Amino acid sequence: MILIQFILIPLLLLLLVMYFVRLRSRFFMRAIALLVGILGIVLVARPEWSTVVSQALGVGRGADLITYLGLVGLSFASLLLYSKLRFLEMHLTSLIRAAAIAGAHLPQPPREEIPRQPLTLLQNPKRKTR
Repeated sequence: MILIQFILIPLLLLLLVMYFVRLRSRFFMRAIALLVGILGIVLVARPEWSTVVSQALGVGRGADLITYLGLVGLSFASLLLYSKLRFLEMHLTSLIRAAAIAGAHLPQPPREEIPRQPLTLLQNPKRKTR
């Protein structure tokens, strides 16, 4: 084994463990994560297999195939994150709208103002004049 394999295999295993421990997801998503993790570990342990598969698919080098698959995977993940963000924005908007409607007050008619005269130093309302 070469040095990069000693680094990448534990890193992939750590990512898989963190995914299963921290994230709650559906069975289908867990199965895909497990499949991608195992595939990554296998391709790190046996890099020549990616070249064999890529030549069978007509790509050429195994690194090119991994790059293409990575770009497709990142695009898909970005699309999933964007759709989740849009859903959360719509949900938050509806919650804020409902809270604003629930907390709304009917407008009160304006009260009539009593005209007031300004007090000056010379006028003291409590003081009686002779």
